[in-house]
Amino acid sequence: MTDNIEFIVDFWEVDESGRFTVFGRCGSVPIRVNDAFDALYRYKHRRYPDELGDEPVREVEKPASLRVVCIHAYGKSLSEMGQGMTGSLTIEGEGAEYIAAGRGLGKRESSPATVCDEVQSVDC
Repeated sequence: MTDNIEFIVDFWEVDESGRFTVFGRCGSVPIRVNDAFDALYRYKHRRYPDELGDEPVREVEKPASLRVVCIHAYGKSLSEMGQGMTGSLTIEGEGAEYIAAGRGLGKRESSPATVCDEVQSVDC
């Protein structure tokens, strides 16, 4: 498995201002406000029982440049979503048109996890 940030999308919505909010689950690394995703992907479906223990394989990967502007979980606005938590991320940037249920937001297979340098205050 990867040590990069990852968020698996269950569903999403777009508000009247055009801002995307994705609902789902955080992967094995916490996600923070201003973290950046540079890929959207889905994993190859496992077809045979002997494949169940194998590392997941990305079947489709699309480029993106998305930044987390707000995190909500358990009725609260948070600065960090912990590993395995469910909740929502409000995101902005390029590539949101590729968001779909079951897809992952993360880092390209070869890119390291990064955090945006600029911290901007956004009204959640």
